[in-house]
Amino acid sequence: MNFKFSFKRLCLLLMLVLSVHTKALATVDGAISGTLLDDKGVVVPNAKIVVKGQGLEKDLTSSATGTFQAFPLVLGDYEVDVTATGFSPYQGTVAVSGNSSSLEVHLSPAGEMQLKVSAKRNLVTPASDSSRDLDKDEIGQLPGGATQDMTKVLYSTTAGFVHGDFGQVFTRGNHANLQYQIDGIQLPDSVGGSFGQAFAPINIDHMEILTGGLQPEFGGRLAGVVNIVTKSGGTQNGGEIGTSFGSYNQVSPYATYGGSDVSGAFHYLLSVSSFYTDRGLDTPAPSDINNDQKGGNEAAIHDQSYGSDQFIKLDWVADNNNKLALVAYSENKFFQIPDYPSSFDPGGSNYSYFGGVTDIYGNGPFNYVPSTTNDTQSEANKYVELSWKHTFDENSFIQISPYWKESSLIFTNDVANDLAASQDNNLAAAVGGITESSFSENRTSDNYGTQVDYTWHADANNLIKAGGQVLLTQSSGPVSVIEVNNPGDGSGPATLASGDSSTDVGYQEGVYVQDELTLAKWLVLSGGLRFDAIQFVFPDSTTSIDSNWGPRVGLSILPTETTKFHVFYGKLFMPAPPEDLRDTFVNLGQGNQLAPYDIKAEKDNYFEAGVAQQVGNQLLTVNAYYKDATNMLDESQLLNTAIAQPYNFATGYAYGVEFSMRGKIDQDWSDFANYSYEIAEGQGISGGLFAFPAGTPTSTDYQFLDHCQINTANVGLTYNPGDLWITATGLYGGGLSTGPNNSLRLPDHVTMDTTIGYAFKKGSGLSGLKASLDVLNVLDNPYVIFINNGYNGNHYENGREFIFHLAEAI
Repeated sequence: MNFKFSFKRLCLLLMLVLSVHTKALATVDGAISGTLLDDKGVVVPNAKIVVKGQGLEKDLTSSATGTFQAFPLVLGDYEVDVTATGFSPYQGTVAVSGNSSSLEVHLSPAGEMQLKVSAKRNLVTPASDSSRDLDKDEIGQLPGGATQDMTKVLYSTTAGFVHGDFGQVFTRGNHANLQYQIDGIQLPDSVGGSFGQAFAPINIDHMEILTGGLQPEFGGRLAGVVNIVTKSGGTQNGGEIGTSFGSYNQVSPYATYGGSDVSGAFHYLLSVSSFYTDRGLDTPAPSDINNDQKGGNEAAIHDQSYGSDQFIKLDWVADNNNKLALVAYSENKFFQIPDYPSSFDPGGSNYSYFGGVTDIYGNGPFNYVPSTTNDTQSEANKYVELSWKHTFDENSFIQISPYWKESSLIFTNDVANDLAASQDNNLAAAVGGITESSFSENRTSDNYGTQVDYTWHADANNLIKAGGQVLLTQSSGPVSVIEVNNPGDGSGPATLASGDSSTDVGYQEGVYVQDELTLAKWLVLSGGLRFDAIQFVFPDSTTSIDSNWGPRVGLSILPTETTKFHVFYGKLFMPAPPEDLRDTFVNLGQGNQLAPYDIKAEKDNYFEAGVAQQVGNQLLTVNAYYKDATNMLDESQLLNTAIAQPYNFATGYAYGVEFSMRGKIDQDWSDFANYSYEIAEGQGISGGLFAFPAGTPTSTDYQFLDHCQINTANVGLTYNPGDLWITATGLYGGGLSTGPNNSLRLPDHVTMDTTIGYAFKKGSGLSGLKASLDVLNVLDNPYVIFINNGYNGNHYENGREFIFHLAEAI
């Protein structure tokens, strides 16, 4: 079967699936359901209901049992008007979030005031997944607020996330492989080795974080899904301008502005933000040259970072059946690669010269980077998505979304300083030989894709969805390494250079169909089937083709409205990024020259079971999972750089249990608490052999993955009586894997963050002004994140920081 024929068949399959009458609730859409009652609790049929908001207006009629439902509704605030013969008119507002909003409206007899209306927020949903919701207010009240990194929002608030050293997070034993979605559209990968964040929290209205029980609509990166619903312009024109400044000379100004036209059908939102800091990346220098476990050095050398983000969203409701949305953003980031302070002696026992030694974990000796070295990294990302949503009737709609993303990375090396030590014959003779390398890169990746989702509320018991996605990725640009080896025997240094400027092409296709079937009020069966295929075309190897049929099924048992038990099984398929650094590894003598490009997609059997219990306004959950993996993906680092090449363990597994609690204590107090226990191990090497020296043994013993942290916990408490907010959060980590075969653990750590803020009242003379103060890492614990893993060897958390935020409504 040739490639062209396969691709044609996949396109036909996609069209066939989309022609089936199917529908499931889109992750960026919600619904309002309700019941109308009179003052005696008797249902009111045939009442007229009008739901207005977000540029839409839906006219409804209550059923014979007094019920009504408005669907689909994009997340946001809506006005609900009710008129019924013999009753006073009712008008109220309701917020639509990821969970369906339920109203119980009690109508009063004509001429009397309305009695009451109560909106129910069921914290327990029928979904058979593990999920966590955060909205813009919750993010804004965290230490760091909406100007902090996206990854910190995740690992400081959600069960199952672990902090990594390259600005990434690890989830449930997976190495990265986290999927971000912008308004329901999957965001393509950036160039490997990027430090920048996926999206700026300042532009987030609502965020749904799914870590397990993923339904067939989700494909590609399946360690977890972060579904971001972006902010939209309001009915009134306005915005906010603000800045933050604090420790390490950091400053982060921003501005947002949005609104709508007079008809309310067209909404717009624009935002710009930037940042500067003297400590952009984790320092490689320990506080004590003789002990790399004592925390990071406060003197961050050559560690400046700065950048900017721009965002625009345009929404146009052409009529009640058609809506167009355009989302576009760009970001530019610059990072200096940290050096060691000049006071650090390269002859110290922790460094590779002058007989350096390994540490207590068997890591090292570490490469010394002089304070005069000027290696830098620049990144840029541009993204545009256009979505057309057409509603066929009250029970079905289709969304078609083409998108484009360009990602580029430029690593500029300082050849003279990178290689200075290896060029010194006397030094090489004194220490018995020196090998140094200098790396550079100018790589760009273009992604062109389209996603289609068709949703059909077949009846009261079936919520069906089908769709698919196609993606073309092209990566090109030079990657080069100069490696110098000086044996110190008087023969002088020998230079080995590698350059790779090939164009790597990847095609990915996926189609799915799924149903959420309500068998009874207390029993919901959800699931379906997904097909994925990939074709990677690299100039130095044959075309890599792989595919997978993946059934996924979940069952939720709800003995009461406040209790749920769920189980889930899924066959998951996670391809590696379409990047090929084989020539670079092989030409440098790092890899096995006999091995072709052999990286495979990871295929998992994934099991999950859990229970959720609502107690008052608190939601308590316990979830357990197990993953049996074939060709488990991990990454191998290229020399002393941030560039990593995926490879496969032949087999692997991950399992764990997560405890979570979150909600409202009372009107003024809210909280969350999470604990995660995880084990993740791999065995043998089945793909990416070119990234390992020839003769590397493929052990039959299982070993911990280096991103596995067995015990992780986080907590948060917020006091918000109105205009004042005070939040305290805490984080505990048991330490990532290290040492021979990752058999040892780095020291555990505890950090705390706090913030206090105030929004000034109208008439105070400071109306519209908000001010807050953060104290980050209150305990001043610059703990070690990674040792001997990553650019320049070591990485440490920042010490205590003070950050002041100031914002004004415009």
